[in-house]
Amino acid sequence: MIHRIQSKGAQSIPGLCLAAFGLLALATSGIAATESGAGSGETALSLDRALAVARADNPLIAIDRARKARAEGARIRSRQGFSPRISLSATHLRLDTSLLDNPPGIASGFPALFGARGLGPAEGQVAGIQLVQPLVNVSAWNAHHQAGSALDAAELSLHRSRREVDVAVVEAYFGARTAGRQVAAEQKGLATALRALRQAEAGFEQELLAPVDVLSARTRVAEMEARVALADASVISAHAMLRRILGMDGDAQLVLTDPVPQPRVPEPEVVINQETLSNRRDLQALERGLEAAEFGVRRARAAWLPDINLYARYDRLYGNDPLEFDETGWLLAVHLRWTLFAGFSQIGALDEAQATEAETRVRLRALRQQAWAEAQTAHAEWTAEVLGWQSVSKGVLDAEQALALTEARYAEGLDDITALLRAQAEELAARTREINARFKALLAAERYRLALPADEGDAPP
Repeated sequence: MIHRIQSKGAQSIPGLCLAAFGLLALATSGIAATESGAGSGETALSLDRALAVARADNPLIAIDRARKARAEGARIRSRQGFSPRISLSATHLRLDTSLLDNPPGIASGFPALFGARGLGPAEGQVAGIQLVQPLVNVSAWNAHHQAGSALDAAELSLHRSRREVDVAVVEAYFGARTAGRQVAAEQKGLATALRALRQAEAGFEQELLAPVDVLSARTRVAEMEARVALADASVISAHAMLRRILGMDGDAQLVLTDPVPQPRVPEPEVVINQETLSNRRDLQALERGLEAAEFGVRRARAAWLPDINLYARYDRLYGNDPLEFDETGWLLAVHLRWTLFAGFSQIGALDEAQATEAETRVRLRALRQQAWAEAQTAHAEWTAEVLGWQSVSKGVLDAEQALALTEARYAEGLDDITALLRAQAEELAARTREINARFKALLAAERYRLALPADEGDAPP
């Protein structure tokens, strides 16, 4: 009995050949377009360009810039506590009341007689300038030092944010490239499955193979088509993540030009101690934050100390009507203000400042422990990922050779379809492991750079 199996979608063997050729041509043209540069509606993007764009437009960096600017404003404002204050004032006076209409008085002349004379409205001007110079203001000095430490902390935090964004850009950039490599691997697996399907259909037409071979090959093709679709979706998701990190607007398609490099092999012995890690920018930023909190405590305690100011004022008084005069006056004084009790605001402010200092101290201690653990863990993970990548890289060539031998044996009838499909799956799995292992090793190197101070980990992986 001869079994007849119609090809999927009523396609003949030449139709499958055309479909496979078209798929390979599409994949080749896509790769060529990526390597040749940007086309219509596309933007070529290298890694260096991506880093520059992220440093300029990344939202996290923009937020830290705004925080630094706010800290600069607070530091400038804190100078007011010991800087002179100069103010000018001018007033025009006009008094019009019934008391000035014909008030009783002694008329001029002889003999002196009582009478009444209208004075009309009274007018005059008063102008003055005032100077207040703080002489002793301990609270203001501590506030100024507190603002300075907070500004230093903001600058160090901005530097740390830039390094973190750099690592995120590298991860997203090469993550997108890795997703593209995975698409190419899945497309190659689909082409291999189509080739196996053509072999199975040709053998079945010649009554050399059973129908189950054709059905199994078709199942493998359908599976690979689904995997290619998922890989394409991963590319879209990876590009969207990269655009979000870069802070890019618009809908131009990104064409990534830099390939995924080979990971750098870590040094066999690396000495990591607390002294080395103390130069990390996030640790230094938190140390400056602790200094600011300490100055905040001193500022709160200084609220019980007196403030001494130098007060100087010059006034000039002009009288126009009914009396004409021009008088000046000087006032120079030393002003002492000592608030001995102001409710519980001073006590509450001191408690809040001490609590902030204690919290910052605990956070600094925890961050030091975390930094040491991150450095140790990152170096160990980097070493393990590089060794894993080197291991799986050797298995790709073996899997390709095994697939070629299995295809030849299947064509000669020495192996069944199960062995061929297993060889295809193992070859695709080996290629996928190499792609993922290379990306993980590269990412582990970047995270190790981030765990070290800036001058210790600036070398690219």
